[in-house]
Amino acid sequence: MKLYHLYGLAVASDFDCPELTELTPEQVAARGLATVELRRATEPLTLDDGHTLAPWLCVTRDACLCEFTDIAQFLIERPDRITVRMLPEGVESDMRAYLFGTGFGVLMHMRGLVPLHVSAIKTPEGVVAFTGDSGAGKSTKVAELHFKHGWPVICDDVAVLHPDDPLPILHAGMNRIKLWNDAVERFGVDPGRLTRDIMRFDKFHLNDPEMFVKEPQVLETLIEIADHGTPQSQPVGADAFTLLMNAVYRPEFAAIFADRGNIFKTISRCAVHINAKSEKGA
Repeated sequence: MKLYHLYGLAVASDFDCPELTELTPEQVAARGLATVELRRATEPLTLDDGHTLAPWLCVTRDACLCEFTDIAQFLIERPDRITVRMLPEGVESDMRAYLFGTGFGVLMHMRGLVPLHVSAIKTPEGVVAFTGDSGAGKSTKVAELHFKHGWPVICDDVAVLHPDDPLPILHAGMNRIKLWNDAVERFGVDPGRLTRDIMRFDKFHLNDPEMFVKEPQVLETLIEIADHGTPQSQPVGADAFTLLMNAVYRPEFAAIFADRGNIFKTISRCAVHINAKSEKGA
């Protein structure tokens, strides 16, 4: 099995994961990383005594079975295992798009961590994260800042807060950014480096480890993106808390598997720290 880094964890995987950075056992031990298993199955996956919530979703208190049509089944088990069965027509790159989003998003909630739907970049003034609805322009804004200024990317789409961290530290790990076709053309990205997003015909994935910061980073500024990429004000206090709560990734799974009091405390602690510079300068 190969070892990878993702969301502040080590992933021991039966699958190749080119979007992630490989680790050695020595690095895992030196960093004190908890390890989760990503296993391959060949037989159909089932969940005994599961409650069916949707045609593609069955859950128990400690497990979740998802099936994505023509791609794969995921059996996610608290606290440290995801088993994947590829379906006959499935492509592994498509499977990983769901795995690193929904699959690991569910597991993060099961483990008591707090995944956030954000894209973030490291600027000379500190780390800035953008949040907003899907399609609002978070990825495009981060890509624009990277290609214009050379600033390294922290994450695109998802980063995770660990409740035991004393500061709001973003744990990411995917070396991938999503770009619309117009952004690909505007930034001059070689189309040969791209793979098409399974969800959208005119959106692509760019895997490039050189674009990304390797270590967790303290979040200092949070900005909401709205109206096709227009940055809004930098909230503080209660407004920052609300924006962070709205940014919790896959909240429907948080309602099933997470300790919502733990999410509340983690977000409350983070809200005190973010945008503090802008508040002092006001």
